[in-house]
Amino acid sequence: MSHLNLSMFKAYDIRTPAPQLTLDLSERLAYAEAFYFRECLGARKVVLCRDARLSGAQYLEQGIRIFRDLGFEVLAAPQVSSACLFYYTCMRHPDAAGIMYGASHNPGGDTGQKIVAPGVQPIADGCGPGGGLQALRELYERGVRPEPLCGGRLRLVDYLDDYVRDSMQLAGVAPGTLAGLRIVQDFLSGAAGQEMLLAFTIAGADVEPRNLVPDGHFPSGAPNPVVQASIAPSLERLRHGGFDFGMFFDGDGDRLDIVAPDGRQLSPAFNLVALAPRLRAIFPDIAHHNLYVDLKANPLAIMRIARQGFGVHVIRNGHSQIKQMLGKYAAAGFIAAVEESSHYYLTIRHEGMVFPTENTLFFALLTARAWREDPSLYRELLDLQHSTFREREWGHHFPNDNLRAAALAAVEEAFVRSGWQAMRHMADGVDMDATLLRDGLPFVIDADTPLTEEWTQVAQRASQSEKGLARWEVTAGTAARRDATVRLIEETVRRFQAGPRYVG
Repeated sequence: MSHLNLSMFKAYDIRTPAPQLTLDLSERLAYAEAFYFRECLGARKVVLCRDARLSGAQYLEQGIRIFRDLGFEVLAAPQVSSACLFYYTCMRHPDAAGIMYGASHNPGGDTGQKIVAPGVQPIADGCGPGGGLQALRELYERGVRPEPLCGGRLRLVDYLDDYVRDSMQLAGVAPGTLAGLRIVQDFLSGAAGQEMLLAFTIAGADVEPRNLVPDGHFPSGAPNPVVQASIAPSLERLRHGGFDFGMFFDGDGDRLDIVAPDGRQLSPAFNLVALAPRLRAIFPDIAHHNLYVDLKANPLAIMRIARQGFGVHVIRNGHSQIKQMLGKYAAAGFIAAVEESSHYYLTIRHEGMVFPTENTLFFALLTARAWREDPSLYRELLDLQHSTFREREWGHHFPNDNLRAAALAAVEEAFVRSGWQAMRHMADGVDMDATLLRDGLPFVIDADTPLTEEWTQVAQRASQSEKGLARWEVTAGTAARRDATVRLIEETVRRFQAGPRYVG
């Protein structure tokens, strides 16, 4: 079965080098998806979009033809679309399934798919109705083809203007209200530039766009703001151009990095400190508001959010899994989530339905509004964040999964042997597919948690989207603690044939 490229089925979505997804294989996949949508989900409509990648056009063209010929109503956006505009389009058609052809921040030669069920329900491994991505993989392996039905048709859709209008309204950003802000925005030649520039121009901000035009060659480098070589020219412009802050986006526009003029990146958890009261105002009917943060979130940020009256809960990584949890516990007041990889999530209520989704435009606007209204708070948050010592997430590739698993186990054992505590499950018992290690800190942090400088936190996980890769992030109260922790991890993993340090 290796010729079927089964390795493209990752934990969260589909990712693969584009040459390994030939048109024959993508056709086989489209038939499996059509069967899954119709027979397992009861869907007769499908939304199809693509990002800026050069390979996306051929997959979109093929998908339009196959789904229409099989009898689906195809709602297609031929123009380049961000992932969040794709989710918004699906939200406007809650009875439709959806496929986004793209590969997020992956190298330009990769392709992939983000898939949703009706109601914008996420589809991933072990996540989604009817068995999720695992069921789809089994149908693909079997080569299932549904019977064609009559009535297939194509309808072109373009909700860009509606998306901009609704996102501005939700963020409480009226025309002209961001006047006076000067912002660098780098889109890395990806898909998010048009919606961002439209919204921020209406709002009155002075934006300097960089790498604005979608270009699947990605001339500035990998469409990933973590890669310093890709964003270095824009960082230089930010430092010397008299700007208030910078915003950096990935290839499909669902990642938002906030950077101060001195080059310091503000982590999403600290940004959430400023956003939390504004998020609360969007949900006035909820008695007690709860937020999710991932296991890498800085404890000082968690404490600041808790002091505003929020419940703050650790959640596992994974776009689909986070959205599934937000939907599951929406009635319990869970309204938003952040990942330290700079992804933001929101529970949107629209026309009587609940949609746990991603809307980076909304969070970019809300961040700009919060900065405009209280710039001193952001200066305080940047200083507070940088009073702690962080080694931003890095990874190592291992020759095989067994060596990777052994390395992760050895790292955990080394810390536990030194008296650290290990957490592998969320409060409701769900496996985090990762381990949170803490020394000098409890696992539940609230407004009254005592804290000295003598604490350290390690988040470690096996990457679910990149073969043989394990990742770590360290945060500590002192530089000495951080450095000693990083050194112990590096010394331990070398015993298991770890490759060079990888950031991306």
